[in-house]
Amino acid sequence: MVLVIIMEKDFIITEIVRVISVGKEKHPDRVTKFRADLKSNELIFQFSGNINVKFGDQRFNIGANSVRFLPEGNFDTYEVEKIEAAECIDVFFKTDRPISSRAFVIDATKKEYISGLFRKLFAVWVSRGDGYYFECISLLYKIFAELQKSNYIPASRFEKIEPAVNAIRRDFLTKSFEVSELAAICSISESYLKRIFKEKFGLPPKKYIIQLKINHACELLSLGGYSVSEVAEICNFSDVYYFSKVFKEICGVPPSRWK
Repeated sequence: MVLVIIMEKDFIITEIVRVISVGKEKHPDRVTKFRADLKSNELIFQFSGNINVKFGDQRFNIGANSVRFLPEGNFDTYEVEKIEAAECIDVFFKTDRPISSRAFVIDATKKEYISGLFRKLFAVWVSRGDGYYFECISLLYKIFAELQKSNYIPASRFEKIEPAVNAIRRDFLTKSFEVSELAAICSISESYLKRIFKEKFGLPPKKYIIQLKINHACELLSLGGYSVSEVAEICNFSDVYYFSKVFKEICGVPPSRWK
């Protein structure tokens, strides 16, 4: 992963060309060669899988929960070697000035909110509802805003909430956590817990848990073998109506239309 990047911070998105979802079955060959003359920038969120990417003179190994940027321009090589089949959403767009002359990859494992923004952008794009284009540009700006936040806090500070984070990631599908319970696990106050969560993840604990649930719900719905009611139950929502309301708020479409 490339963690040190040079990214222009003062650019205008002039056009979103298209937004596509690429499933695991899309490119069956082990190595896929893409056109190296890119007519627009690409911003790609990879939800799963593991791949090696050759882009010009750069080489990346890219795993799940990562964002990669490919700049517009003519490059010698653009190849993807599949180690484990990947699923991603790819946004093709143009700007008034180069964002970066180099490709880069950002680890978004600790930025669960970004995956939801990509899912919502794709859902709004394909829905073609009133005002969809401007909403998509707004969502893309939000994604860049999140990418430009370092979300860095000292390791000693994160360690204070790590027991709560581990408990949430282990049991978010089976338990309903209260902030008071999470604070007690960490032996800190509720206000301090909320503050560190917001600094690290960009979300308070409750919204962090909901984002994890919705991410999992999207994966289940994409499989096609579950009803909306079943997904709501699996993801530990109190009822299907509340689940549908929250899902639409985060993803832009109701769960029945997600596929």
